[in-house]
This record gives sequence, structure tokens and C-alpha cells, in this order.
Amino acid sequence: MVILNFYGKLPTPICISQKLKIFISNLPKEEHNNWNEYLIENMLIEIKERAISEEFYKNVPAGSFKPYDLQRICEQQFPWEKVPQNATEQEYLQIIADNLICIYFDYEYEDMPFFDWTTNCFDGRLCEEDYAEKFMDFCHFIIRNSKEYETEINANFPSYIYSSNDDLKRHFTLGRLQLKCFYNKEDYIASLQAWGKRFDNFLSFPNDFYQLDYLINAIHKDREYNAYHFFKSFSLCEMLLLSNHKECQTKDVDNKLSYFIQDDYSDEEKCSLAKYIRQIRNKIGHGDFLKFNELLERVGNEILDNHYAYDYTEFSRQNWIIQSLCCIIDDALAKIIYLYIIDKNHTF
Repeated sequence: MVILNFYGKLPTPICISQKLKIFISNLPKEEHNNWNEYLIENMLIEIKERAISEEFYKNVPAGSFKPYDLQRICEQQFPWEKVPQNATEQEYLQIIADNLICIYFDYEYEDMPFFDWTTNCFDGRLCEEDYAEKFMDFCHFIIRNSKEYETEINANFPSYIYSSNDDLKRHFTLGRLQLKCFYNKEDYIASLQAWGKRFDNFLSFPNDFYQLDYLINAIHKDREYNAYHFFKSFSLCEMLLLSNHKECQTKDVDNKLSYFIQDDYSDEEKCSLAKYIRQIRNKIGHGDFLKFNELLERVGNEILDNHYAYDYTEFSRQNWIIQSLCCIIDDALAKIIYLYIIDKNHTF
């Protein structure tokens, strides 16, 4: 279950993507699928956790862990509701739960043209993470790192305040509900549907579904900026940049990749960075880590030292350089995926 950061009453579920069968709705209340009741229980646990924190950190500045003002949350987030004065905790939580909106995949067997319930890669299983969170994180990765393509559709794309994937961590749904919502519900829904349409246009053949699943899972929750992340991100760039150029070789990626490197670097530096990035990836693939370290130092001396002042009390020089390159290549990867989703026949 993934709950979005905009609220209200939806009389019926709203389709976001026809081909992915993504919908949004209020929390279900069915007997064997009662997320409305579960979220109330979840928020009660959060209130107790906050009370424990208030007692444990009672010597910190006043207000750091003060109790949640449930009435204020309801009045601020749900102005269309007639919020009662001095209601019980349970009554306020019920108002909150009734106005929460979730995003989910809803496949029926007849909706699966080439999958079935045993093979559908977008369906959630008991021992797998909720795919709705993966989908949201994938969209955020593309939008966050593709600012030059930003439009109103991207600016209004929602986030989420709760995911059942994080149930073993500390609860913070009410904490996020205290934050002001800056866009109205219609703007968020329009942005979701616009992106849903983009994915529907992209998904034409079975391979498109499998490729999208591969990209989503490759990017999901990978925030470890190390040599493996670098190797993987370059491989994804290579796969997409050469997808419509069967005659091209790996070295042909250099010119194509340089186009997507951020404008903080000169054109000459972009070309050099693209070449170094490919060479470094090759040294990892061949297991030549002496040459790998030599190339890292070379790209640091020739380019990165002109842009950054590294603090070696935080990371070693090698780790600083590989993390900088990971940021550069992730930024490029997001732009490439953005254009690829919009038009998979795009000639890079």
C-alpha cells in the first residue's frame, strides 16, 4: 500500500494507466482488505512512539516532540470537512483515514495479455515489495534529474507519505501530514494521468513491459554510490543509447553520452568525461582495478578538481571521485530514460 501526499474523497477509483492497470482511490474498507482500519492502527502506534520520544528526549528544546495536534491536521489538510471541536482521537484519525488516497496496481486475469498470475512482474507478492512504490520512485528519479525538460506536468507530480514496504521502520505518517500541501488534488491527478498516458504509449509489445520492469527494478532504492552503482548506471545508459543503433560499438557511446552531461562542465570536459566514464566501466568489467584507480585519479586531476573541493575527513579521494561520477551518470541516465519513455524510437 502506497499513500500519496494529496487528499480528498474519490467517489470511484481513477485509472492512471490502462496498460499497467494503475489506479488511485481512497483506502479500501473491504473485510479482507481493510487498509482504512489498518492505517488508523498505524497512526495510533505513531502517536505512542511520539509520546515515548517526548519522554525520552524531555531535555531537548520544547516542542521537538510535542503531541500531534490532530484537529489542526484535519482542519489544515481537509478544509472541506466539518471538523468537530474536541472530538476523540479515534474520530480525528477516522477523518484522516477517510481522506487518504492510495495508488495501486489492480490486475484481473483477463487484463494480462501475455502474463498470468504466476508471471506478472507488476503484481505484488507476499515476499516482494509493493510495486506501486517502485513505480513512484522511478518517476521521481526521472523527473528530479531532468529539470531542463520540466513542465507543469512534472512540477505537479505527487510524492507519497506512507509505504507498506517500510512497516518495519518507525512510523511517520502523521508527521508528514503536518506538512502543507501546495497543489490541489486535480493538479496531482492530472500529472499522474499524463505520466500514465506516456507509459501507455510506450508499452506496445511484450518486450516493452519487460524492459520497463528491468529499468524500474535496476533503479529502485539503489543509493549506494560506489563502483558497482557506476558500472550498472553506465550499462543502462549504453543499453538505451545504442538501442536503435545495432551497428554501433561501445566506444560510440562517448559522443552520445556527452550530450546528456550537465552544463556545469564545458563541451571539452563533457567529451572527456564521457570517454573516461566508458574507460573506467571497462576496467571494472575486466577486473583491472590498478588501471581503474589510475583512471579515477586522472579524471579527478584533469576535470573534477576544477569543480569541487573535497573534504577527505568525510570520504577518501577515490570514493569522492567515484561518487561524483555516479552523480554525473545518474543525471544523464534520467534524461535518457525520460526521452526514451516519451519516444522509444528516439534516435540519440
